[in-house]
Amino acid sequence: MAVRIRLCLLAVAFFAATWVSGAYSVAEKAGGSHKPASCMPCSRTYIADAYLNASSQFAQHRDLTEVPDTADLCKGLDVDLDVPALSEVHRQLVGEGSHRRLIYSVKIGNCRDAMVKFLDGYDANLVIIEKLPSGVFADPFELQHFVERKVFLDVAVFGDTNLELPSALSNRSAVEIHFDLNPSTSMDSNLVVELPLHARYPPLDASGYATVEFSSPGLLLRYRKKETHPDSCIWLLKDLDTAVPVEKATWRVPCGDEAHAGFVSSLTFISALVCSMSIVVAASLVP
Repeated sequence: MAVRIRLCLLAVAFFAATWVSGAYSVAEKAGGSHKPASCMPCSRTYIADAYLNASSQFAQHRDLTEVPDTADLCKGLDVDLDVPALSEVHRQLVGEGSHRRLIYSVKIGNCRDAMVKFLDGYDANLVIIEKLPSGVFADPFELQHFVERKVFLDVAVFGDTNLELPSALSNRSAVEIHFDLNPSTSMDSNLVVELPLHARYPPLDASGYATVEFSSPGLLLRYRKKETHPDSCIWLLKDLDTAVPVEKATWRVPCGDEAHAGFVSSLTFISALVCSMSIVVAASLVP
């Protein structure tokens, strides 16, 4: 009799443990799709500068909202606020040759009333962080004109900003774009952001083209309460995940054919020699 009772108790304990484990797993999966918010002081303007090390290369961070040493800043803030979500994000590389544009089309999925209510109490920015592949750069002077024309709220280029270096001698860079979300712009069904890009001189290749691929951009919402005192001003950051992944962008950059290197070098040398001799002769004939 005692043995049967023990077996029954063991069976009950086993099923109870199985049920608790399953319930925990379901709850974890249900909450896993919503990433918690992170915080940063308002005195810090950009997010991407935390992901550059001393050699101007990018550290590998899976979550851009993992801002180091700022966990305590979120204490007392409403990190579980229902913020605007993205329903669609499209990215397309347009143009020809070595100068093209990366165009983002972003659709905010929240209803109009919820969006208006949110923006009445919070200042909010859409932040796009595009890690550029090797061989592509953005001109920071050109981008500043977008800020002056109020197309972007702010923009910055991190990493290698030397515009004259070829691909073989340059490092990667990243562009961080801040787009202001306000009732006049955010009520439109689509927000369109345009980023002009330029190709560096690629290495020689027999195919005549060098292919560069863009990884998925970082999309974040940065928001804070309105009428916040500067000394206690904190930005909250949330990743904006979408059910549909952003399309990959590929750029085939024209490059020289290695088989033609000898001919082009010889022709360039002869042309330079003839021009130099012409200058010397012309200078000697001047009285």
